Amino acid sequence: MASANNGAMTVFLLVAKRFSLAPVLLLSLLLAPALAGAQDRAQALMQFEGVQARYQAAYAPGAVSRDARQLLDPPDQAIADKALAALETAASRSFDVKASVAAIQQEVAAAGKGGAAPGPQVLEAVARFARLRADYAAMDDAGKVEFFNRERAKPADPVRAELLERMAMADTREVDFSSQLLLSSVVKQLARGNAGQYTSLPDRTLDMAVDTLWSRGITSPRPRNLLTVAREFEKQVTQALLAALPDADVAALLAWRNDPQAAAEREALVGTYRAEVKGSGAVAIRTLVRGWPRS
Repeated sequence: MASANNGAMTVFLLVAKRFSLAPVLLLSLLLAPALAGAQDRAQALMQFEGVQARYQAAYAPGAVSRDARQLLDPPDQAIADKALAALETAASRSFDVKASVAAIQQEVAAAGKGGAAPGPQVLEAVARFARLRADYAAMDDAGKVEFFNRERAKPADPVRAELLERMAMADTREVDFSSQLLLSSVVKQLARGNAGQYTSLPDRTLDMAVDTLWSRGITSPRPRNLLTVAREFEKQVTQALLAALPDADVAALLAWRNDPQAAAEREALVGTYRAEVKGSGAVAIRTLVRGWPRS
């Protein structure tokens, strides 16, 4: 009798488990297309905006110290080799291109839930635009000037102008410039022998100081002017690339970037890009300062 009861109980538990999982399985089946659509949208947007290529160019090994050097005045460049080398070591430990790009895509996908996956026409247009951008990046200076002047000479197009306004490239360029300026400022003070203003601060205070600088933004006239130039140049290059796309591609891309999820996806892209750069940069500054010899 006990054996029979045990058998009956086993069957009951298996049946109960099966039916208790049914709603979960059904929900998963219902959500799968929406989640897949959001991922497809995120991948397409990342490719369209060139996020991986941009992050790689700005934060891969060698890039951080290179860009920081470019923002130093010649007298500071002449004395900054040691500080720039220390920055490069710190940056290589702090910036993780693969992880940051994955985090950005994840947040973009979360923002795009409920949106339709991009159709074949949009995906083809995104791929063509990505190839155009890569081809332009591979040109020498003379080729870039010739391409830029040719495409910018075309008549103004309101459809392309609207698509340009929907894009995030100027905002991500501002993030990169802000990071480069902050890191170059720290390098300058270290090179000038003013490390004490950083090395004397506890980690928490140092992190708060970096956060305050990010929150305040760029306020000094000369750096602000440089930022304006960087944003405008980014927009003009993108405008030239859009001018080289077929009209049908531009129309398809604009319709895609005007759908209900597009604004939230753009906000997630820029916000997460900024958070990743800011967070990694703060770690780099802390690592740089803590490793710098105390005078």
